[in-house]
Amino acid sequence: MFGKMSGAHILWILNGCGLESGSITGGPLRAHEISRRWQRGGLEQTLLTTPGGAAMLLRMGCQLPVWHVRASLLAKRETFRAMRLWSYCVSAWAARRKIRHMPPVDVAITVSDYFCDIAPALALKRLQPDSRWIAWIHHKELPPGKRPGNRLVNALTWRMQEWSFRKIARYADQAWVLNTDAGDQVRQRLLELGMPAERIRGMSNGIDTAAIRRVSEPAKTADAVMIGVRPNKGMHDIIPAWREVQRLRPGTTLRLMGGMSGVEPVIAEIKRCGLDRVIEVFRPDGGYLAAAKYYGKIKESRVLFAPSHEVGWGIAVCEALCCGLPVAAYDLPAYRRVYGEALALAPCFDALALAAQVVRLLDDDAARSRHVSAGLETASRYDWDAIAREDAAVLPC
Repeated sequence: MFGKMSGAHILWILNGCGLESGSITGGPLRAHEISRRWQRGGLEQTLLTTPGGAAMLLRMGCQLPVWHVRASLLAKRETFRAMRLWSYCVSAWAARRKIRHMPPVDVAITVSDYFCDIAPALALKRLQPDSRWIAWIHHKELPPGKRPGNRLVNALTWRMQEWSFRKIARYADQAWVLNTDAGDQVRQRLLELGMPAERIRGMSNGIDTAAIRRVSEPAKTADAVMIGVRPNKGMHDIIPAWREVQRLRPGTTLRLMGGMSGVEPVIAEIKRCGLDRVIEVFRPDGGYLAAAKYYGKIKESRVLFAPSHEVGWGIAVCEALCCGLPVAAYDLPAYRRVYGEALALAPCFDALALAAQVVRLLDDDAARSRHVSAGLETASRYDWDAIAREDAAVLPC
């Protein structure tokens, strides 16, 4: 499988988790699924990461040797959200220092476009000019005024990503972007910044189809589930959508689970509105579910409620489809390109129309069956084993 890369040393750079590890996002998940398959194939790999990244990947079963990077000067945990930005600054500085002592690296892969990943990659290129750098980019952020959440924070993260794009365009040997409309936006921006088209490669995400199929069907304990509760994932659409669901179908239940960020005000509002009797917030002990239990929890629901406002590819959507759940989502270009007609789509960002789709999937047996069949067929195309082979085939020598 690895041929030309036999004996090569791969360095994974993953510093975006800071001190915390409760929220598993697409980049770290993709890195874990690819690296463990490459590890089975005998490819030598090392991980450069923060305490949060190491804890997250360890829980997922990662067995790569780790070079640990500090994410704070004194703190042991992130007590408020702004600490994550500070952790990026600390880990960028600490990772650059670690790079000075690195043995020879053939290929470095930055798992995100966060500056705390890009800074050490730049240092590696300076100290080891023969090494190759592959930059993964999952999506281009919306302009600050168009993105849900705090406008000041959005402006800052947008500017940081723009800095990263400029460095990637100039210094990275390859940029891997998703084969979606979100990836097309990234590709276009890199081309505008002068990156040659031949250095930009499309990549896909995937799921562990075999592991999902091994999980037996449990009893249904929720009508709908939402996986990942954050501003850009439609956190602020929950209340208007579920009010409408209650008007159309009283008593319909929703479970919130997966990575959560900034969700406490919304949870408080759910209680004030009296929706806490039908909306459950599921937080597992320790903040993490093993894969089999996670898939089992998804299968306990009948529909996936997916109100994301921006998405690179949608791993959680694909997992839900493979679990046999129909999906109600906004008509985002990335969803339409990856999943076609498998999803029940509502006009972007019409929470009432999305609520109507949820109710239709619960009550219309024919529509539900049609979307379940299309979803299972679509999900079967995306398996990590095949994607890991495709990625290995294009690693630069």
